[in-house]
Amino acid sequence: MKKVLLSVSMMLLTMTGFAQANVSNVDQYGWLNGALVVQVGASNDSDVLQVGFANLAVVGQLGTSNEAFIGQLGVANEGVIAQDGWSNDAAIVQVGAFNYSEINQKGNNNSATNWQFGFGNSSKIDQDGDGNVAFDVQGFWGNTVGITQLGTGNNGSSIQLGWDNTSDIMQNGLGNFAATIQVGYDHVSNINQWGAGNVAVVFQSN
Repeated sequence: MKKVLLSVSMMLLTMTGFAQANVSNVDQYGWLNGALVVQVGASNDSDVLQVGFANLAVVGQLGTSNEAFIGQLGVANEGVIAQDGWSNDAAIVQVGAFNYSEINQKGNNNSATNWQFGFGNSSKIDQDGDGNVAFDVQGFWGNTVGITQLGTGNNGSSIQLGWDNTSDIMQNGLGNFAATIQVGYDHVSNINQWGAGNVAVVFQSN
């Protein structure tokens, strides 16, 4: 009996050593803010900060060592992060009102960041692969960004300073680079890259 108890104890200690706890921090200041965090796996970390009124944050983490941050300051902003894999990193910062941001990561070692300052901006980042990097900044109002990365080691970024601008980046392959900068209003940019090592830069201004 003692041998059985000793064996079980050793097994539990071993499992504890391999399976590290997930960590979730939610800080809310204001009225009617909502946050939902679901973590399945090990060593995942989620941080949500909400200051204002009726902001919504949703984080779903499946896997190991994923990191997510959603920071919201204002009114009725919505941020969603979904991670499936290992060592993915995602961050959403929203300052203003009625902004929407969504980041979906499937794979390993992907990084995605979205900053929104203003009103009614929309951003969606989808990453399926390994080692992809996506970054976008939206300032003022009514701007729309979509970044889709399929493959490995792609880098896509978009900066919008103005209103009613649209930027879409699609990367499928290995080591592609794309960047869009839009200053002013009503600009439209579409970048599609298939293959490896392609480079595209678009600058638009009124």
